[in-house]
Amino acid sequence: MPNYETVFILKPNLSSEKVDTVLTKTKGIITSNEGTIILSDSWGKRRLAYPVKKYKEGSYYLFHFSCDGKIVAELENFFRTSDSVIKYITIKLDKSLKKKTESKKEEKPAETDIKNEDN
Repeated sequence: MPNYETVFILKPNLSSEKVDTVLTKTKGIITSNEGTIILSDSWGKRRLAYPVKKYKEGSYYLFHFSCDGKIVAELENFFRTSDSVIKYITIKLDKSLKKKTESKKEEKPAETDIKNEDN
């Protein structure tokens, strides 16, 4: 199955229960149709480059997943109809990108290996 990456931005003033509902629904759409979630990450609240729907900030979330193409359409339909989602984008990852992201995960240095050259 092909791999996809989706990033979506939620309204900054949502309660944690509503955020959990959106995340659970997103994971449910992917996994209920034989998809697998490779990575899910919260980037936290960030300032938007330009106002979107009168919001200057948003809470960013990233999902890497493997699924059939029909699931992507269902997922984007959920984002489009949800009033909690400000903006979203889904891209299909190349096989070469998949290998690069997997190798970066394995090569991540520990915090103790990082040295500050200024001191």
